[in-house]
Amino acid sequence: MEIFCLNGYQNEKIELEIIDVLGFPEKTSYEGGYDIICRLLIQMGSYHIIFDKLYSATGALYRFSDELKRCYAKLDGKAKYNLLLENDLSFEVEMVGSGHAVVTGSFQERPDKENVFSFEMETDQSCFPLVFQGIDALKDIYGDEMGIRKPL
Repeated sequence: MEIFCLNGYQNEKIELEIIDVLGFPEKTSYEGGYDIICRLLIQMGSYHIIFDKLYSATGALYRFSDELKRCYAKLDGKAKYNLLLENDLSFEVEMVGSGHAVVTGSFQERPDKENVFSFEMETDQSCFPLVFQGIDALKDIYGDEMGIRKPL
């Protein structure tokens, strides 16, 4: 299930897709929500990364979405995706004026090796609503940061 895809201007993108949800519904994550294993796709120019074992948490995605919604509403500010204790993938979306945004970040497949991929791409606010929809869909399935779903 695709969580989100942040698209840039030059066929660039960062995409996350859920492969597995760990412990659902019995065990929530210290990050909030549930621990998840994701497939990460990063495409920046001639660089292309596919990584099938990115550990994340729905709580980290919810925090990122909340920050991005504030940026979207004001067309100003920054939204950051990162985990509290690990930094395999971290990136920041910064609104830079007129609805445009710059995404900067890094991915490190193995924290024990100096193999960091740093990236930057330009985008705009038009791709954010699909990001919100994808992350909000997680809440409908897996609940909020406490793992509690809203009644239907």
